[in-house]
Amino acid sequence: MIIQLQKLILIFLRITSFIVVCPGFSYKGFPNILKVSLSFVFTVLVYSITPEIEIGNELLHFLLLSFKEVLLGVAIGFISKVIFAAAEIAGQLIDFQVGFSMASVYNPLSGTSASNYGKVYYWLSISLFFVLDLHHAVIETLVKSFQYVPLGTVVLNEFNPEGIVKLFGMAFELGLNLSVPMIIVVLVTDIALGIISKTVPQINVLMLGMPLKAIISFIAFMMILSWVMREISGIVGSVPGYIENFLQSQRW
Repeated sequence: MIIQLQKLILIFLRITSFIVVCPGFSYKGFPNILKVSLSFVFTVLVYSITPEIEIGNELLHFLLLSFKEVLLGVAIGFISKVIFAAAEIAGQLIDFQVGFSMASVYNPLSGTSASNYGKVYYWLSISLFFVLDLHHAVIETLVKSFQYVPLGTVVLNEFNPEGIVKLFGMAFELGLNLSVPMIIVVLVTDIALGIISKTVPQINVLMLGMPLKAIISFIAFMMILSWVMREISGIVGSVPGYIENFLQSQRW
């Protein structure tokens, strides 16, 4: 009975640490009791398909296994969080060009400061994550993690900073590619305003520029909204693949 309880605790730790970090599940608007209940339901479902483990009564060994499960769950959730951050980076780059960065405010729901397009792109990614049923794919990948990294193992393979740097670079590249159309539109607007300021010096370009860039950026965003949603769907849809690649590198 002790071994079965230890197995249940280890599964619960991995799933809970993942839910606490992964976007969509870690939303601060969800009650903590709901997160814990969801973790426990997943734990009970995974428990029946996970083979038995032999730990014994060594407290230090169990603590090491517990730490490994928490670390692995956080790592899986962190990978998904970085991929979601690509959409938010795109919105923040657009905000910087439009001038909305000055209006960034603290968002208590996400725990970060965000401006207009940053919040729009982030909520689009969260909405598409559930609308396209990608949360089920992520949960399925989480369940597969117990096959790639069994509960009784302590050491994680290939845990080096190079993979983290590549992941951040990939997220920034995706965010930059997603924001390029809007940035080009705003840059063309800036060039046009510069030409106007030289040809008609009587016009106050400083007062005209801010509302004009805001209006043009909004119109451009509505025109390319379908393309933005398709690109964000591709970015969010790659989350299970990146998680599974990480888990396969940990295969024993």
